[in-house]
Amino acid sequence: MKTTNLLLISLALLAATGCKKNNNNEENVPQKDAAAKETLFADFSCQMKTITGGPVTESWGPNNKLWTNGRTIKVRFISGEGTSFVRGKVQQYAKSWESSANVTFQFVADNAAADLTVGFKHNGDGGSWAYVGIDGRGQSQSVNFGWFDNNTSDEEFRRTTTHEFGHVLGLQHEQAHPDANIPWNKDAVYAYYEGAPNFWTKDQIDFNVLWVGPRTGSNLLTYDKSSIMHYPVPARFTTNNVAIAANNTTITATDAAYMKKYYPGR
Repeated sequence: MKTTNLLLISLALLAATGCKKNNNNEENVPQKDAAAKETLFADFSCQMKTITGGPVTESWGPNNKLWTNGRTIKVRFISGEGTSFVRGKVQQYAKSWESSANVTFQFVADNAAADLTVGFKHNGDGGSWAYVGIDGRGQSQSVNFGWFDNNTSDEEFRRTTTHEFGHVLGLQHEQAHPDANIPWNKDAVYAYYEGAPNFWTKDQIDFNVLWVGPRTGSNLLTYDKSSIMHYPVPARFTTNNVAIAANNTTITATDAAYMKKYYPGR
């Protein structure tokens, strides 16, 4: 999904740590068990989705994908999906964008009318993904968090939720910024994403990983390799064997500046 500005609120990764869920799928109070904490995954991936299924005309914040400034965006969860603990974390970090973007995410009841629908499918169309900007309106599902559960670390909740809701606000992947100039080792990139756990087609890889957006029609700030919208790029994915954006987990000053510019008022 593209979004305007390289604000580029770009990057997204994930991490996991321990907490328990009981047999009835409700959460126990999260336990901080250092021995259970896992290292951050370097293979985070997320799919951007658009109504047309391909890149939007403008990159990183296509001006035709932005919500009306000042809008209250109503969000509901798919009934039966996600524990109250997991839902609460998604709400918490989705709303973290409100400190810089002049929009409000209002989470409503599962059976209420809403602009966006969030689910937690682990199979089929699983993984984490989101429609870009207003393309998510009226979809049977607008956003998915395919690996969240009661054992997910707070860092992973933050990283993945802010990334996907960056797409919701119209941002696309930062590595697509025209100034990124990443020397991709395309054979390595294709080999990785065509395999487990993604099993993506070449078109999906081109769109979500390798595509470089045009300057014309784009809402751009400077390229930000630390952006929450940037994919991690391990050294083996580059021809010069240099890793980029290995551990982006938070909204950066550039990400916030983009929101303040295109959703002014906060």
